[in-house]
Amino acid sequence: MEKSFDHKLNTIKWIGIITMLIDHMGYFLFPQLLWMRVIGRIAFPGFLYGIIEGTKRTKNYKKYIVRLLILGIISMPITPNTLNVIFLLALFSLSIKYKKYFIVFLLLSIPVEYGVYGMLFGWGIYWMKEYNRDQGILFSIIIQFIMGVSVQAFSLMALPLFLGNIRIKLPKVSKYFFYVFYPLHQGILIFIVTWINQ
Repeated sequence: MEKSFDHKLNTIKWIGIITMLIDHMGYFLFPQLLWMRVIGRIAFPGFLYGIIEGTKRTKNYKKYIVRLLILGIISMPITPNTLNVIFLLALFSLSIKYKKYFIVFLLLSIPVEYGVYGMLFGWGIYWMKEYNRDQGILFSIIIQFIMGVSVQAFSLMALPLFLGNIRIKLPKVSKYFFYVFYPLHQGILIFIVTWINQ
């Protein structure tokens, strides 16, 4: 129903998809262009935000988490990191849903892409959104530097998107679009790189 449609969440999803594409184009095709990777830092926190909303809004959590895990498995042969970011997003979702097992999910995140950093950053955003804005922002900033100063710190550029009221009327991102786009665009980029290097 249109009344329940969240333009802000939809806008953040689009920003996440576009910045992820720019990031992966930089990774696969233009590694010398650091600015593409900088822009791409917005994508991960955008997806963390989407997971927070998805975990809260889904009517069938079991189907929701199974879809994430299946996407992670399908993407394993394609993504540079075998235990790709989708597994981290699934663990983050589980840690929100079953908070008393947070330490278990945190430990499970160690070998996964973005690892402990990703889990803690997700919780910084979650805390900022659901409990205390200032504490969440402070924790999100601290975690960037605890894990070591790097280009990843540009992820903080995404925080104003979550705090503001950005509501651009864009085409609705189907809940299945990301499940197709994530492995497909990386597969295409890998094909292009392979073709260029032949």
